[in-house]
Amino acid sequence: MEPTDIIEYRSLLTGIAYRMLGEKQEAEDIVQDAIVHWLAIDTSQVNEPRNYLMRMVTNRSIDRLRKLKEQRTLYKGPWLPEPVVDVQESMPETGKDISIGFLFLLEKLNPLERAIFILRESFDLSYKDLEVILEITESTCRQHLHRAKEKLQKDKKRFDADVRRHRELLNAFITASLSLDQAKLIAMLKDDICLYGDGGGKVTAATQPLFGQDVVSRFIIGLFKKVPVPTPLYSFPLVNGLPALALFDAVTREPITCVCFEHEGDKINNFYFIRNPDKLKNLVYQD
Repeated sequence: MEPTDIIEYRSLLTGIAYRMLGEKQEAEDIVQDAIVHWLAIDTSQVNEPRNYLMRMVTNRSIDRLRKLKEQRTLYKGPWLPEPVVDVQESMPETGKDISIGFLFLLEKLNPLERAIFILRESFDLSYKDLEVILEITESTCRQHLHRAKEKLQKDKKRFDADVRRHRELLNAFITASLSLDQAKLIAMLKDDICLYGDGGGKVTAATQPLFGQDVVSRFIIGLFKKVPVPTPLYSFPLVNGLPALALFDAVTREPITCVCFEHEGDKINNFYFIRNPDKLKNLVYQD
């Protein structure tokens, strides 16, 4: 494979690494390292360049995730994935189920389980491919996949959201929040609503998950009471494949919060308030 040909695999490889790590720059660094390694070795005897590159990226991601998991145990408050704007443009081959909520759910898995689950469930790879990429037997792959599904079964729901309804709920959410209408906000929330906030210890955020309509709605109303008046700067970027709310500083126009959520029917069941400034660099306010 010529150096220029490897570009066609970059999107696929970045999609795998990002889904493994939940951090875009980490994913890009791993892919770049794999490509540099590929270009430095004799690849004339490699029969399946795609699988070879996927193996390099997957193994590097597994090793890196083990270290990141150790770091995340010291993270202040919930750790949430880094949002990616216009994911279909930056990683068009990123596979299924790329939402913030689903990537957050995958944190329940150990690195090998996560790799097998992603390659099999999100990228539809065969067990034969998994054997080659992970260098373990099909029966072992099946066992790890079974354990991964057991860990996710209680909470896993299909994240194939109704984008039109998602956008309608987003519009209703910002309207209720800006008007500080707690009753309208509560009407949008499931009884067991949960809110996760990620400030990374760098900005104010909920350091523990919040549960229940009353607690969550009061938190949101309190947050919007602090938003600059008369009109805050906000936009509705496509984040990880779904419409989200991005709030910006009225003076500097720097992003301050990215609000993602999941819904079941007409009710929101999970909120993800990402406030760590290191994770908001891809959000840009446009008039």
